[in-house]
Amino acid sequence: MSFRIAFLPLFFLHLFSYSQDYIYKEFGLNEGLPSSQVYDIYQDKNGIIWFATDRGIANYNGYEIKTFGIKDGVLNNVVLNLYPQKNGVVYCSTFNNQLFYFNENFTGFKPYKYNNLLSKYLKNNQTILNLYIDDNNTINIGCESMNGKLSISNNGKVTTKTVKNTYLSIEKTYTVFEKKPNNAIFYYLSNNSSQVKNKDFNFIKNENNVKNQVILLKNDNYLIHKSLNSISIFNKNGDKVKEIKTNYNPLYIKALNETHFFIGYLYGGGKIVDVKGNIIESFLENESISNFLIDHEGGYWLTTLHSGVYYIKEPKIKVYSQSPLRKPINSLTKNNKNEIFVGYNDGKVLKIDSKGNSSIIYNSKEKLRAFVEFDAKTNNIYLQSHNHLIINENFTNKQKYIAYILKVSEPSEKGLIFSHINRITLVSGKDNDTYKLIAFPFRVHDACYWNDDIYLGTFEGSYIYSNEKLHDLSKINSLFKNRVDDVDYNEERNELYFATIGNGLIVYNKNNENVYSISKKEGLLSDIVNEIHIENKNEIWVCTNSGLNKIFFDKNGHYKITGLKSSNGLLNDGINDVEILNDTVWIASKKGLVYAPESLFENVKEDKNNYLKINRVYVNDSLSSIKSLKNLSYYENRIELFFEGISFKNNNELTYKYTLEGLDKKWYYTKNRKITFPSLPNGNYIFKVAVLTSLKDKNIKYLKIPISIKAPFWKTSWFIILSIFSLITLIYLFFKTRVLVYNQDIIRELLRLLMKKIKRKEKYYAFKEAGKEIRIKTDTILYVKSSGNYIDLKTENKTYIIRCKIGDFISSTPDPLEYLRIHRSYIIRIDKVESKSKTEIVIKDEKLPVSNSYEIEIEKLFF
Repeated sequence: MSFRIAFLPLFFLHLFSYSQDYIYKEFGLNEGLPSSQVYDIYQDKNGIIWFATDRGIANYNGYEIKTFGIKDGVLNNVVLNLYPQKNGVVYCSTFNNQLFYFNENFTGFKPYKYNNLLSKYLKNNQTILNLYIDDNNTINIGCESMNGKLSISNNGKVTTKTVKNTYLSIEKTYTVFEKKPNNAIFYYLSNNSSQVKNKDFNFIKNENNVKNQVILLKNDNYLIHKSLNSISIFNKNGDKVKEIKTNYNPLYIKALNETHFFIGYLYGGGKIVDVKGNIIESFLENESISNFLIDHEGGYWLTTLHSGVYYIKEPKIKVYSQSPLRKPINSLTKNNKNEIFVGYNDGKVLKIDSKGNSSIIYNSKEKLRAFVEFDAKTNNIYLQSHNHLIINENFTNKQKYIAYILKVSEPSEKGLIFSHINRITLVSGKDNDTYKLIAFPFRVHDACYWNDDIYLGTFEGSYIYSNEKLHDLSKINSLFKNRVDDVDYNEERNELYFATIGNGLIVYNKNNENVYSISKKEGLLSDIVNEIHIENKNEIWVCTNSGLNKIFFDKNGHYKITGLKSSNGLLNDGINDVEILNDTVWIASKKGLVYAPESLFENVKEDKNNYLKINRVYVNDSLSSIKSLKNLSYYENRIELFFEGISFKNNNELTYKYTLEGLDKKWYYTKNRKITFPSLPNGNYIFKVAVLTSLKDKNIKYLKIPISIKAPFWKTSWFIILSIFSLITLIYLFFKTRVLVYNQDIIRELLRLLMKKIKRKEKYYAFKEAGKEIRIKTDTILYVKSSGNYIDLKTENKTYIIRCKIGDFISSTPDPLEYLRIHRSYIIRIDKVESKSKTEIVIKDEKLPVSNSYEIEIEKLFF
């Protein structure tokens, strides 16, 4: 496999000890891969990810997968390895020991010019194991079962041959490696002990002579050697400090940082391991992992020999997998022993202890959703499902509770409130056997105490129950007309929060009676809010139908919002509840329980490279280059630009912001990767485009492409000077022949028309039709016909229907003197008139009526 040192922050050193699984996205045949057997993976300098498979090569740009086979220049469909070089060239080795290559600025595949030498010196079973090209363009090759290395110079000279007996013997087989610049390493196998003398490291291997691989960890402090059955770890002094043996054969190893590396096993999944042999992370148990990649956004990619490619969008987010329950979750809570309780929609309750072990502590036969709450003041756990209410820490106090519950409030000193279809039940905080029922004429979704008052969230809006009277909060503010599913009270801020269906979060500050909403417009992921969780005075969590938000308030009431959704790596977007335990966020979703470090919500946004680039340029429908745009002729004015950014994490969220300076001052937003300018006038422009993952992105970096279209010859300085000179000469000749005396009117008209021709400047009329912005040359307009609030704009090529009154048309054009109204329903362009009379005008063989009120204007018309 190709060797490439990758920098990896130690974010996989979690404090979690829970049983876990990652959230994988699969890429296989259905997603466009040519095969499910994938050997190698590489991300190039343009952000494109390449795959080597047994059915050719493929690449992925975040939008679509492209495949390449023999017809595209791939020498053999079975491509085993990719070897990227520092000059941007990527070599590919095939099953039949042939090489071909491509440039990262892809223009096609090219065969290695000395493949005949590879066929001559390499046997069928001597698969290329390692490849390195030095500064002299000499290619060095190490192979399985081959005794020695093969070196071929740039001019085809074999400078280092394999030893006479090219097959290795099993006894005393050495792995010889050579350190190269940029932390690279080249290695090969040998039976000759003299070849390993004076090397920094050497290995004597008695097991076999195949499946060997050597990597250096960052800073060269550790060297890792893979053989057929084991992994050996050596320190910089050459001492073996650890040997890792498992029941699975290792397929591949890859350096991650100074002390960690990746191991892919045959049918044993993948592992991230430290130099002490400790397993830090595990992936895809029972799969055969052939390679591992960390992309530019921190996502993990794992290639397999039987199941295609797996992608982990956000490795910090994990699914709690010890429990077999992968079902919608209704509620979450924690107690003072760092134990998590999970209430499922089917009535089951799961308990996760402080060590991460889980057990089902309640199972409702009626399959009705379970509610769990913890009261920190009494240390009681409340568990309710169907007709059972269980109270106390040991779940021994089981009471009959027949009423159907819609919600259980957050505990307070006054106790809990159970919400029902048409009433609430108050459970005393001192005596859990004391109940009080209050009936209402509507369905109650949630309730909470504020002093002696009770605030209610209902299907019809929000209410307050005070002094045994019900008051409609919508009379205070119309925001309270929205349906509310959750109500919580932040005692330290003296604020009430209402989770609405359609208007986000309502904040009601009881200090100043200020009411306002925080919605999608302000940064929430959705205006449909399912649940609110108050972590502390200044931090609350908002569970929505499109992900999870965290809101940070300051002392002045200002706030900032962060959040995660499925496009950021969550299991799904529908979040029902959340709980915080030791800086870990437990998230109850409609597909199961996930957890992540709270640091993911700290809004520390890294400056990620989205690899924005111009892919192709077309001028007048012909493929061109970016450089050519600086020197276009007047007639080369149809420009098409194809561009793309790359984000595997946010591929469905990418938006492109663009403008064409010199033509328009307006910014436009699109998800399309193609922009067309159908008819640009002459001038100098700058096309500016940026890629956004959110419309609220800051520090936007623009790609700038200059475009220059030359003026037509009649607008050039040499033509104007020549025309003026010709005009002066013509005038002189006329004066000389005394024509001026007898033909003053003719000469004056001649001069006017000539000057008009010299000073002629194309003008454009812009309008919208069917939602499209259209720009046409005004000298193509024939006439305009009124149709109520619309006009039919007739041009030489097409008729447009525009929402505009006919009386407003002339003033909206850039050259109003060129138009004349001849009828209440018709406006003509003067220079298009072919003939006229008192009753009609003819344009392009069409007869247009002249009304009596416009006869005088027609008489004055000259054309």
